[in-house]
Amino acid sequence: MSRSPLARLVGGLSALLLLALVSVAAGARPPGRNLLTNPGFEDGLPGHPWMPAGWDTSRAGVPTVFFGRDSFMVHSGSYAVSVASVSSVWPLAHNWSKTMLIPREWWGKDVVFSVWSRSVGVNGRGYALVQAFRDTLTKTALLNGVSRDSAEKILNIKKADDPLLGLGWQRKFFSDEETDWVRREVRIYVAPTTDVLFVRCGLIGTGQVIFDDASLTLEPANPPAPLPLHTNLLAEPGFENNGDGWEYSLPPYPGIRATIDTTVFHGGRASVMITGGEQGWIQARAGVCQVIENRNLAGKRVRLSGYVKTDSLKGLAYLKMYAQTLHGVEQAPPAGTYSMDTDWTLASVEMDVPEDAYEVWGWFTYNAPVPGRVYFDDTSFEVLGKVPPAKRDRSKP
Repeated sequence: MSRSPLARLVGGLSALLLLALVSVAAGARPPGRNLLTNPGFEDGLPGHPWMPAGWDTSRAGVPTVFFGRDSFMVHSGSYAVSVASVSSVWPLAHNWSKTMLIPREWWGKDVVFSVWSRSVGVNGRGYALVQAFRDTLTKTALLNGVSRDSAEKILNIKKADDPLLGLGWQRKFFSDEETDWVRREVRIYVAPTTDVLFVRCGLIGTGQVIFDDASLTLEPANPPAPLPLHTNLLAEPGFENNGDGWEYSLPPYPGIRATIDTTVFHGGRASVMITGGEQGWIQARAGVCQVIENRNLAGKRVRLSGYVKTDSLKGLAYLKMYAQTLHGVEQAPPAGTYSMDTDWTLASVEMDVPEDAYEVWGWFTYNAPVPGRVYFDDTSFEVLGKVPPAKRDRSKP
């Protein structure tokens, strides 16, 4: 006997409800609303021959980088964008970017940025990056439709007094020379007082990377990852693979570079070597670093360590830790420095993380530009335990 239309409707709804419950139980979730305008680069900027609406490019001032919006190779739709570089003399990060104001409703949630990329002849590293800041000048510039320099004049803030404060950062590097379309994703927690967000996708090195179908979604915050004691929390601590777990932070001086070296190492079969950059305007910090984003680091004592080797280095190599907090940047007290010719030496620095910290940066660095080389290997970042209550810094909100 056939069922009535009402019975069939109820049965269908029951099946859909059961399917939804099964999906939730299996960990599936519907995609959040895409918060980016023109995420597929389909809309062009009126009056411009190739620029997509709503996006910007980095400004390097060199003629060896090329940005484009084309239809010859796309992931979906009719257009994709690309960045291509034919020179690595200057260690610059060429990128497509979008800047967004963050409302208070985003605080305490995660933002997830994803983009599809395709690498063509890359000798370097492509990347996807999301950054969160409390940035009064950029916020004022966006609200008034002016440049950041003009916002400095509006607020009468000098460059040395810039109140910029980083509260979230994650970058996904990919160094494959050739790839088909691959989805890249990065995720950060939006800390209280965050007001500006940057999403970027780009290239450091030479070759070409094509990007399409970008997405930014707001989602419930994931719980912080566990922080087991005396456990190394660094990615690729011995530089045994391709170094994609590390930020290479190099001032824009000609010839400075950081590379994985398989001829000089402390353990395993590789280390990271930084050299070059003998000409520059001022001394700046150069090296490799990682950001450990975990709000449960607050109130913990942590240690950063690693082996250092210097070769004719006419400068100072050292380890450094910085904690990004709601009241400003805190740094670890200075540790040892290394220069000229130093064989492999274990260096370490410890820090009590303030109670309002949201991320800690671990640096293996030296002051550039100077002649010589510095190597780092067998690195570690570990939690030693809770800071005793009597020693805790009651951080200012």
